[in-house]
Amino acid sequence: MYIDEERISFRDFINKVRGLIKYLLLHWKKMVLGTLIIAGLIISYEVFRDTIHTAETTFIIEVGEGDMSQLGSLASVVGINLNSISDDSQLFDTDHIVELYKSYKMLKSAFLTRSGNADSERLITRYAKGKKLLKRWQNDEELQDFSFEIPATDMGVKHDSLLMEVIDDFKEKQLIIAKPNRKLMILSVKVEDHDPFFAEKFNTVLVEIVNNFYERTSTKKTGENLRVLQNQADSTRIILDHSLDQLAQISELQPNPNPLYYTNQVPFQKLQIDIEASAAVYQEIVKNLEMAKITHRNKKPLIQIIDEPVRPLAIDKAKPLKLIATSGLIGGIFMLLFFIFKYVWEKLMPIS
Repeated sequence: MYIDEERISFRDFINKVRGLIKYLLLHWKKMVLGTLIIAGLIISYEVFRDTIHTAETTFIIEVGEGDMSQLGSLASVVGINLNSISDDSQLFDTDHIVELYKSYKMLKSAFLTRSGNADSERLITRYAKGKKLLKRWQNDEELQDFSFEIPATDMGVKHDSLLMEVIDDFKEKQLIIAKPNRKLMILSVKVEDHDPFFAEKFNTVLVEIVNNFYERTSTKKTGENLRVLQNQADSTRIILDHSLDQLAQISELQPNPNPLYYTNQVPFQKLQIDIEASAAVYQEIVKNLEMAKITHRNKKPLIQIIDEPVRPLAIDKAKPLKLIATSGLIGGIFMLLFFIFKYVWEKLMPIS
């Protein structure tokens, strides 16, 4: 039994390509008409759709580092956690900060911020009005007379659930956090919205909230230890001053003590010992306190704004010539592929 294998020669391949070209040339009018229709639809959509405004802030971050290896051993006696002071691990690198910008807590704080003065509406209210969400919420029987314009302490589960829904959609469609260059410690925060005022205000508020939180958190450990050392220094100084007062009082009561009466000299000698010990402890604490202040300053991160949102905000509208060229190219490619697949289909499934 012999099986004939189909072999396609180079000549056959050329003939098939020629056939395809002839087929395309035969339907060139339909291809041009389809291209114009598709390009027209794309251009109409771009012209009539709402303009999206983009507010962008870029800033550079330098994570602070501290070195407390020079602190004296007395720090452990007064309850100082040296490990937490000298921990050089970067709690917030840029990857962590990117996720921090997308966290529910940070975005909730930004949405609940007032859009202007204390009497102005919250950003969540303005956002809900612009997205037609407020009407949809109020059409629900359970959400009639619903409002975010109440004290934050009075907000309940309904407010949290709606905020979570808004934030999830906002993060996916309108918030862009990125590093323009992976080698640089530069972050870009973009907010896109049809309302330019909301985009600019929300971008500014979010950057301020997150950067302040980052700064407070990154220096929290060193700040706590600094406060402990300061309290210890203050209490030791009070004890030392009290001992000096007592020594002065005893000296005044016995201006010329008899050296043969040793019992009269005991209180004086005890106070001298207490003063010397307190002075040594106070000197050591002050030295460690100054080191802690330096470390606390070094731990403070450097956040420098490079560019802020400037009106008029950038829009996503394409230039006319570029829009026409792109639309025509997309329409042409679509029609070309359509007739190629149609030609192949007709060859594989010939009409009987």
